[in-house]
Amino acid sequence: MTAYSANPNESHGSEPILLAAHGMKESDAAVRAAGQLSDATGRDVRVLAVLELPPMVASEYGFVVPIEDLGEERRDGLLARVRNQLAEVVGRDVKWPIELRSGDPATTIAREAQSINAALIVMGLGHHQLMDRVFGSETALHTLRASHTPIFAVPQSYSKLPSHAVSGVDFSGAGMAAAHSAMVYLPTLTRFTLVHVAPRWDLQPTAYAEWRADYERGVGPAFERVIRELDAPSNVTVTTAIREGKTTKELLAAADEVGADVIVVGSKGLGFLDRVLVGSTATGVIRGAHCAVFAFPVVAVDTHADSRMAMSGRGKGRGA
Repeated sequence: MTAYSANPNESHGSEPILLAAHGMKESDAAVRAAGQLSDATGRDVRVLAVLELPPMVASEYGFVVPIEDLGEERRDGLLARVRNQLAEVVGRDVKWPIELRSGDPATTIAREAQSINAALIVMGLGHHQLMDRVFGSETALHTLRASHTPIFAVPQSYSKLPSHAVSGVDFSGAGMAAAHSAMVYLPTLTRFTLVHVAPRWDLQPTAYAEWRADYERGVGPAFERVIRELDAPSNVTVTTAIREGKTTKELLAAADEVGADVIVVGSKGLGFLDRVLVGSTATGVIRGAHCAVFAFPVVAVDTHADSRMAMSGRGKGRGA
């Protein structure tokens, strides 16, 4: 397993933060988060507003709106809304550059993030009402599917950068990379709870007790190794917990119980199907979280691991 060192100085890099905004109230929290991250890390913020393509208008209804005229009007309106939103949420003197693109929001956001080599995508997570929540979280999910860049998605209730993270641990490289990346890009974290969710077996009480004792004896050293290799900064307190049941349900419950303000998830599958589906844990967390979510896509795991090896001198050709 690669050793990760969460040097707090890494958070201050040259790669910008990409803010996905659309000028509506639902993305106010994302605008706020981007400004706070910029202040905390010194990174520049670039704003992306995506104009979704309009549906076709059937001529049998007696009218056809010229697409060119409609597009121009919608672009002007979107740009005006985003400018007003930045001024109201961040301040009148904000000078973040705004890019307007047309197309599918998720793929456009992911493509723009890769184009500018963004460190992080910041976007909204949606309402807590069912339908609004579904549409908001689905955009974040679709972006994660298409993205090579970590995503910091925040609910409307978001107010400040997180201090306490809950991260699922299955002792894989993806989980470790996600936890490390969260500590790098969210420098305000001071508490990190690593949660391992054990399977639940339908056993007789005596047999279950024996199995559980054996399982915990094995997990204990694994947690110790993870903490050692994670090498958190001295100001970050790392604790561990073992829960039992469905991974997504237990991660969400753990976050609520300890009062965490961000859940860290990584996509561990490396195959095409895993990439398309993102992973059931990441999907469930993004759809069900009441707090912010830091999501680390599988391609970013590969890139991150290569970068960490190069920085630590273990890359190919290093020292030859």
